Amino acid sequence: MSTHTAVAITKPGIIDTIQVPTSAPGTGEVLIKVDYTSLIAFDTYMTDLGYFVQSYPVIPGFNVSGIVAKLGKDVTDLAVGDR
Repeated sequence: MSTHTAVAITKPGIIDTIQVPTSAPGTGEVLIKVDYTSLIAFDTYMTDLGYFVQSYPVIPGFNVSGIVAKLGKDVTDLAVGDR
């Protein structure tokens, strides 16, 4: 399995990069090569206060943009290379 770099909270107050496995997209899913991401206020609560953190590392954020890299089964409304 291949890996990719992710920005993660590795311990309270510390953000660093880590390597994580890259899963293949499942049925109805796509794999996005992320070009940009942002953090929101909730992510700072997780980083600074450990809010809702059960174990480390934690990969925060869900606001991303990028390019569709792979399609899962039954994906018909997107194509590889779509933004």
